[in-house]
Amino acid sequence: MPTPLPRPRVPIDHDLPARLERIVCDLALPAGRRVGHPGHQTAEVYVAAHLQRSGLAPYRGDSHALPYRSGGLGFTNFAGVIPGRDPSLPPILIGAHYDSIIDAPCADDNAAALALTFEVAAALPPGRLQHDVVVAIFDAEEPPHFLTPAMGSIRFYEDQTDRRGFHVALISDLIGHDVTLRSLGDATPPDIRRLVCVLGAESHPALPPLLDTAATPAGIGAVSLLNAYAPDLSDHHIFRVNDHPYLFFSCGHWEHYHRRSDTPEKLNYAKLAALTRWVTELIPRLDATDLAPPTTSADDAHDPSAPFEARSIARALSPDTFARLDLPTPLTRAGVNAFVRRLLAETTQSS
Repeated sequence: MPTPLPRPRVPIDHDLPARLERIVCDLALPAGRRVGHPGHQTAEVYVAAHLQRSGLAPYRGDSHALPYRSGGLGFTNFAGVIPGRDPSLPPILIGAHYDSIIDAPCADDNAAALALTFEVAAALPPGRLQHDVVVAIFDAEEPPHFLTPAMGSIRFYEDQTDRRGFHVALISDLIGHDVTLRSLGDATPPDIRRLVCVLGAESHPALPPLLDTAATPAGIGAVSLLNAYAPDLSDHHIFRVNDHPYLFFSCGHWEHYHRRSDTPEKLNYAKLAALTRWVTELIPRLDATDLAPPTTSADDAHDPSAPFEARSIARALSPDTFARLDLPTPLTRAGVNAFVRRLLAETTQSS
């Protein structure tokens, strides 16, 4: 098994969970953030003000707001940039969507990911990295706009980027809740509750070894899985189909997914803080990693080994938990498949 690399020295910030909760509460209002509704306008004002206060330079022009139209409707993406040392390099992108599916708080979907994105950006001072970091807040991810020309991440990529491409895209969605298995309910083991899935390592051959050696902070258990297990659930879609390296962070569906009951007090802010810290630690490693297009064939470059995924699952869960799930510790693709089938069967539900 690869030896974990020493973690970059990101000081422990004991106020981080409270700051994340404040951002979620500021955004997760009863009116929601549905496109074309008053709550969406409130969210636009909040995002614009937060980016302005953060000191991020506008990504393009003199405003963080990047309005666009589609199907006769108006939408707005937002983007700021943390300058790196070499502006000629393709930037790292960290992003999340801000709209909601219904007129309700939608705290986990997706105010929690906005909070992570804002706090990661705050922890990255200008000039620390070689690459610029683009902080992108996307509109119109939710149905009826999902995977249509109106989707904010698609419009951003196709119409609003500066054409340098992207070194890597980091997208978050549904990251604030504990994972609970329906068959176990409140008796779900703690190591299941703290799971976070990381999809997309297959997008570049340098990503599996990087993740394999990146120890996670206490509070999360990161399992690396193929995107094909839960294909294109969010804004990473446009980066995947255009062959950019990407990682998608998600805790998956839960009982409050796309429901009015998705409210701020149900989220685990200690877990969200641990994930925020880990993403912050990953970015300098990604900055220093060669993610140029591989010279091997597409089949070789985009097929991470099952042992890599199996190791991530085995690290995240204890032998006792595998026994409770009546699953073997995975070693092969078959073992990974069995784990994913169980996880999806116990957490996925209709919206």
